[in-house]
Amino acid sequence: AGCSPYLADLLRREAGWIAPALDDPELAIADLLAETPKTPLGDLPAGLRQGKRRVALLAALADLGGVWPLETVTQVLTDFADAAVQAAITQLVAAEVARGKLPAGGDPADAGGMVVLAMGKMGAGELNYSSDIDLICLFDETRFDPDDYHEVRAAFIRVTRKMTAILSDVREGGYVFRTDLRLRPDASVTPVCLSMEAAERYYESVGRTWERAAFIKARVCAGDQQAGQRFLDTLRPFVWRKHLDFAAIQDAHDMRL
Repeated sequence: AGCSPYLADLLRREAGWIAPALDDPELAIADLLAETPKTPLGDLPAGLRQGKRRVALLAALADLGGVWPLETVTQVLTDFADAAVQAAITQLVAAEVARGKLPAGGDPADAGGMVVLAMGKMGAGELNYSSDIDLICLFDETRFDPDDYHEVRAAFIRVTRKMTAILSDVREGGYVFRTDLRLRPDASVTPVCLSMEAAERYYESVGRTWERAAFIKARVCAGDQQAGQRFLDTLRPFVWRKHLDFAAIQDAHDMRL
């Protein structure tokens, strides 16, 4: 606490929770992760910030005390990021369904066909205490009537923007995770949530070498796991090319530099 004002503040704020959590840190984290997706929408901003404080504090103490190796520390932080994103999109999609903007039905955990891909450090389970999270948000357009496409897309765009605000906005208790959506296809002109078909067309036609590299660590972190895995399987030939031309080799060299 003398060397870290951040941890000193967390100890003061979470004193009642941390003392029993130290007896079995693995169980404390498992309970927290299990409860996070159940948080009601109105309580999400405060609840996720409290969860982040507790995860960061317990992971830091287990890290400094030599109780957990580095891989466990980064995985625990990543697991909480997954749970936070899942909680946000599940509740926000349910709110859109309640408003009649998305059709009801299906497993609530599938978030109405929305898929969130974790990229970079989050995708690889390598988050540290101050990492931002890189996400690509998609939806499975095959679940909906083509006539409803534009309304459905607008609903998922609202969900994505609200999720980003819940996670990124600095409020009482700080923020949960700084959230970056700029790894999506053609981020300067595309909406924050795309259909899988639109994303596939982009990568097949104009996908760039750095985007191939980014997808090496990509994984589904929230939403419809099956649809997300199908999308990643579809992209496999794009990510892992059978043949490299001189331009691709030069791109990889330039990226390394």
